[in-house]
Amino acid sequence: TFNSARSIETVRDKLFTHQLLARHKLPLPKTMLAKFPVELNIVQEALGFPVVVKTLSGSQGSGVYLCETRQHFDDLMQLIQSTQSNTNLIFQEFIANSRGRDVRMFVIGGRVVAAMERRSTHDSFKANYSQGAEVIRFEPNRDAEWLALQSARLLGLDIAGIDLLFDQDGFKVCEANSSPGFEGLESCCDINIAEEILDFVQFRL
Repeated sequence: TFNSARSIETVRDKLFTHQLLARHKLPLPKTMLAKFPVELNIVQEALGFPVVVKTLSGSQGSGVYLCETRQHFDDLMQLIQSTQSNTNLIFQEFIANSRGRDVRMFVIGGRVVAAMERRSTHDSFKANYSQGAEVIRFEPNRDAEWLALQSARLLGLDIAGIDLLFDQDGFKVCEANSSPGFEGLESCCDINIAEEILDFVQFRL
């Protein structure tokens, strides 16, 4: 791996990643840390429903759930509390415009080398290629490119997959990946990601 141990450790913690990017005023979904017992009224006031529930670490869409209603959320919290009440969770604002779709920006050495839009094919709110989403080439505008590059820079990532959500007036940063897969990107973009990474590593060395 080429990314530093510190940067990898940083992005493994989704809440810490969010805090670092929020400190620099990047657009992000509203997020809060869970503590059991969970006060439903506070969650509803701060985030509303639907609400996204995430484990602090996870990849390829694992550990991410959408609670459509207050009752669904309450049922999930009761289940988690009865089985593993010390688990770390975050609650996040649901960005309705991005339901079932998002953008993966692949950053190498301070430049976006490729981007794709991922679209769910089975009515899921998640759009992970590893879970069957379809992918198409995406041409990022300046705002999307700036967000991806700023996120990678602030997190200390030389190689990164930055996921963006479609918002009403642009994009919001969803999360960052320090070891992003690129099978989906290569299937829809005319690029050899491994070659791009090798060229960058050789240049840096």
